[in-house]
Amino acid sequence: MLRSSKKLVRVATMAELTNPHYYRRLWMAARNIPIGRRKWLDELAACFRDYECEIVYPSGQPFPLGDVDEIFGDDPDMRWLGYYLRSDPSGTQPKAMSRKLERVQILDLYFRVKYPKIAQHFSR
Repeated sequence: MLRSSKKLVRVATMAELTNPHYYRRLWMAARNIPIGRRKWLDELAACFRDYECEIVYPSGQPFPLGDVDEIFGDDPDMRWLGYYLRSDPSGTQPKAMSRKLERVQILDLYFRVKYPKIAQHFSR
């Protein structure tokens, strides 16, 4: 069987996404990208439309990347992202952990595809 010559990008597991340290590092990275919350939907769609990689689960099975508009379908203004990016009073921690892990996973995948050198530090 011939393997694709595309770069493999592994999606984060739910255990990684719910780890407070991993979550905080992803949150900090997202806060530091200079994109307004309403522009993020276009940014995510463009990233996944133009990627030159094969996205897989940790097991190696292909990851069926859904349509970004469907994943954020009930929130075209990306209000969720505004809430996600809020900090606690110290300014150094997320105000709350999102329960919408599919959306958090897409943000994480965005960094793994577009900014792999940043994403590699999430699990340290």
